[in-house]
Amino acid sequence: MKSLGRMLSVAAVAATLAVPALAEDVVIVFKTGEQGEGGRSTQYFSSERMRSADGERDTIFEYGTGTIVTIDHKKKEWSQTSLEEIQEAMKKVNAQMAQMQAQMEAMPAAMRERMEKMMGGMAGEVTVTKGGTREVAGYPTQEYVLTMGESFTMHQWNTTAVELPVPVAELRKLAAFTGPMAMLASNPLFKGFAQLAEKMKEVEGLTLADSTSMKMMGQGSESSREATEVRKGPIPAAEFDVKALAPGYKKVDSPLTKMGQK
Repeated sequence: MKSLGRMLSVAAVAATLAVPALAEDVVIVFKTGEQGEGGRSTQYFSSERMRSADGERDTIFEYGTGTIVTIDHKKKEWSQTSLEEIQEAMKKVNAQMAQMQAQMEAMPAAMRERMEKMMGGMAGEVTVTKGGTREVAGYPTQEYVLTMGESFTMHQWNTTAVELPVPVAELRKLAAFTGPMAMLASNPLFKGFAQLAEKMKEVEGLTLADSTSMKMMGQGSESSREATEVRKGPIPAAEFDVKALAPGYKKVDSPLTKMGQK
């Protein structure tokens, strides 16, 4: 559930921004909360890479190559993969899901409906509505409320006053990181997420605060974050350097590319 929340956050950046010209490097510091636990996370945006860090895990995305580096500070490990490799892994996952779907179709209708609700497949209508406005980290924001039936609700407070230094073409490539979610959504078991990904395109601006409540597979999850600082200016190269961020860590195979393996 937590990893899905991270994916949605990345997807939101990719899907909602329109960058007219290259801007300065940007660092955004967030205070975070998940199921009652407070913390801090930071996002770094340069013209070549972006990084998300929360103290436990760092994720670095290189726009030009599509390379994704993940650092696990608890395990003192790091791994590297690419968008293409993740998408190939997800094809295997979807093949397994297709088998599950075939089995579900053979179930009695009432049982099949209960299973689909558990998996989020029949979560209800997906909607996006505008709420109020407020200032976050010194910037004006517009609230957007995204819902998916009773299983998912996200409030976002977005600003159009902050430009990121991400080339438009590479920003679109970054949107491919939502591929795993999109391909999950292509299966009827997860069709609600396909609608959600499409509706997120209606949301404008950079997210400076959000809160998410989600129920799936009989489990619930709540998370929130709010920007406390937005810094503009050159980001030191060390902030994207694996050797500097993970000194002495062991390189391992990426768990993302192991999805679908039996």
